[in-house]
Amino acid sequence: MVVDVTEQLAQLGAQLQAARMAANLSQTELGQRAGVSRQLISRIEAGHPTGEIAAVVAVANALDHRLTAVPRKKPNRGEKAALDLINQLRTTSHDDH
Repeated sequence: MVVDVTEQLAQLGAQLQAARMAANLSQTELGQRAGVSRQLISRIEAGHPTGEIAAVVAVANALDHRLTAVPRKKPNRGEKAALDLINQLRTTSHDDH
């Protein structure tokens, strides 16, 4: 079974972007909390992180597993709506290419 790593990274990025937005954090603020640059946050959210995460996704795929972002707590209604909207927009945007 071949799974598109690029699509998985895009979905993971969308999930993390929705979580950041639901937490009302800028990319800079999240970068400071995580100890990484704003530019890396931007690349992660866009589905274009550094090579290491792509390798992790490829290994997960080889094991027939999926890498995903799971909130530590159940998202509230607003967070769920934001996640759904971002995923829908990403899917629609990806389908147009």
